[in-house]
Amino acid sequence: MCKQSSTIIKLIILFTIAVSSNAIFAQFFDDFSDGDFITNPTWEGNVSDFIINDAGELQLNANEAGESYLYTNLTYPDTIQMDFLFRLEMSPSSSNFGLIYLGLDNIDPEIANGYYIQIGESGSEDAIRLFRLDEGNETLLATGSSGAVASDPAQAAVSITIYPDGLWSFRTDYEISGLSELEFEIMDNTHSFTTLNTFGLYCKYTETRKENFFYDNIKIDKFKEDKTGPTLVDLFVSSDQSLLLTFNEKLDVSNAEKPENYVVDKNFGSPLNSVADGARVFLTFDQPFESGIPYQLAIMNLTDENGNELIPLASPFVVTVPPSVGDLVINEVLSDPIPNGTDFVEIYNVSEKFINLNGLIIENVDKEESKTITENIELRPGQYLCFTEDKDFILENYITTDADQIIEIDLPSFNNDEGNVSLSHTDTPAAYIDQFDYTDDLHFELLDDTEGVSLERLSFTADSQSADNWNSAAATVGFATPGVANSNLINIGIVEGEFSLVSQTFSPNSDGDNDQLIINYSLEKSGYIANVKIFDDEGFEIDQIMSNASLATEGLITWDGTNAEGNKSEIGIYIILTELFHTDGDVKNFKNVCVLADFLR
Repeated sequence: MCKQSSTIIKLIILFTIAVSSNAIFAQFFDDFSDGDFITNPTWEGNVSDFIINDAGELQLNANEAGESYLYTNLTYPDTIQMDFLFRLEMSPSSSNFGLIYLGLDNIDPEIANGYYIQIGESGSEDAIRLFRLDEGNETLLATGSSGAVASDPAQAAVSITIYPDGLWSFRTDYEISGLSELEFEIMDNTHSFTTLNTFGLYCKYTETRKENFFYDNIKIDKFKEDKTGPTLVDLFVSSDQSLLLTFNEKLDVSNAEKPENYVVDKNFGSPLNSVADGARVFLTFDQPFESGIPYQLAIMNLTDENGNELIPLASPFVVTVPPSVGDLVINEVLSDPIPNGTDFVEIYNVSEKFINLNGLIIENVDKEESKTITENIELRPGQYLCFTEDKDFILENYITTDADQIIEIDLPSFNNDEGNVSLSHTDTPAAYIDQFDYTDDLHFELLDDTEGVSLERLSFTADSQSADNWNSAAATVGFATPGVANSNLINIGIVEGEFSLVSQTFSPNSDGDNDQLIINYSLEKSGYIANVKIFDDEGFEIDQIMSNASLATEGLITWDGTNAEGNKSEIGIYIILTELFHTDGDVKNFKNVCVLADFLR
């Protein structure tokens, strides 16, 4: 298929004939992070058909169906290490495929000597294929894994080592995981790379695929012998009795499968079995680990395939569990973002468990929309996590001290003015872990505009569905606190039988410090009905904030400092009278005095 590129190559020849004189460095590297592929290093050809996209990748961006070609001139070292990444967002075919010219002695492949790989062909068995060119005549040298680039996306990180004696070692990473596997090794020294001077990219595409080719991290350097031992890149707790270890390279199986090379503290000792598969080791133990207890796994005496030794290490791990009802609370919600903004939902782990959020369902019951987390995300006791569809927007527009607490995932859509946020789990989808029905009425009454303002939870222990447990985030923190403690968070010490004030003085000025008067209560039984009235210091009733409202056994009652007409109350002393009536005839009365110290100017 190399000859199908002849049309575009001939056009290039019209303005570029000699290339060898432009060769400059033995080392070549371009990750396109500078947003430029025209200079440093220089690419030539159909440059107007390519762009650097927002992800920092070289991307085809042609106007219409056709063929496009880019090339760069360089010299090759005697022993070559060549690495690059490609992605075709489609199932390749005879009309949509790519070529990567590893080395040519002429920019016209119809007459060139050199080597190239082909990505895609017709059928379902597409594989990466390595070809040699002899004065334009192609010879297939090797074929990679059948079907590896047959589906959408067709992608791989490719690593090729070429030795002076003609030995080719071809490795691939189809998952772009950072771990490559040996695809094939061949011998071919027909053309010495000392006589080749061109590296190139070729795309053939139809109208619907003219933007579907991507390239990145192209590096051509002198091969450096591996003298570094393996390193641990991931320890995954696959069950309460097994661990999966992933290293950065293949291990020597004879050492990797010795159980005595792995030891867990707290008297667990070594595993019953250790099974190695390339760069991974699966360990099985004879007793379960306890959830929430930190462990250490010591790893020693391992080597890679070249005999390089791993530096002994101790890696911490903890067993996580799925969340149950009462483990998580909805802690903050932004449903009405500023223009071009994004919603977010923040949760908090109120339990002592180390929770795995894989399978957590975030739902808007009102709209019958839900999204499920499908990756392993650990939530430690007392930890916040904020979920959003645009992490960069949140970081750019709100103050947060820990960007790692902002997680980018798909969310259900949320209405601006009112809606629902519910949490459940795939193990028990019918049992809600927590639910919150939000409305605009929960915002601070005197805010002129609630666009971009989140609703924050006041107390972890109070009911999520209590309107008194929510308030607007303070202006002093930028009207939202994603991933960190809420500006309105209060710590409540409830004593049974009491009806008390969290703070006797409050100042509803949206500074995050006692913005609401909070009445904290705990009752010895359920079934009480409450009437709560506010009086000024002259004894005039200015508002009734509860009227025949049923109470939980514990909770909060709040007053925002406005009167019955929704106007600001004056600075001064106010009296709160609470009357409780129980269905069994029991009656309780409470009197609290507060000070409204300052108001929104």
